[in-house]
Amino acid sequence: MVTFADRIITLLAKALLVLAGIGLFLMMIQTAVDVVADNLWRHPIKGNLEIISVYHMVLVVFLPLAFVELENQNIQVDLLWQALPNNLQQLASGLGHLLCVVFFGILARQTFIDALDAMSKNEILMGNAFVTVWPAKFILPIGFFAIFLIALRRFASVVAPKVFPPYSTESSMSSNDTEAE
Repeated sequence: MVTFADRIITLLAKALLVLAGIGLFLMMIQTAVDVVADNLWRHPIKGNLEIISVYHMVLVVFLPLAFVELENQNIQVDLLWQALPNNLQQLASGLGHLLCVVFFGILARQTFIDALDAMSKNEILMGNAFVTVWPAKFILPIGFFAIFLIALRRFASVVAPKVFPPYSTESSMSSNDTEAE
C-alpha cells in the first residue's frame, strides 16, 4: 500500500512538472509571437503581459515545487548537520518535515479558499485587456497540496520508519529500471 501511494505521489509530481514545462513552452511561443506581431504588423497580442504573468509564470513557479522536493533539490543548509549525532539528525529531520507539513498545509488550504473566493467573484485583471484570473488561482493550491503530500510522506517515514520506509524515487520505479541501475 505504501509503495502504491509513493508511486501516486511520484506520478503527481512528475505530471505537474510536465504541465509546468508545457506552460514554459507556451510562454516562450506567446512571447515570440507577440514580438513578431509587434515588429512586423505593429499589433502586439493584447494583454500579453497580463496573460503571461497570471497564467504561464504561475504554472512555471508553483507546479514544479513537488518535483523539486521529491528530488531533495530544495535549498538546504547543512553547515552543522554532519556534526550532529544520528539521533539529533533524526529529530531535526522530523521537526523540519513537520514544519513543512504544517506550512504547506496552511498554504494549500488558504490558497484554495482564495481561489474559491476569486471564482465566486469572477475575478479579472484590468490592464491592456481584461484577463480572467480566477482559474490561475487554482494552480497554487494544487502545487502546495502536492508538496504537502511529499512532506507528509517524509514526516511519516521519520516518525514510523518500520511502517513507512524512507521515501525515495527509486522505490517508485519499476523493477526493470531498478535492475538497470
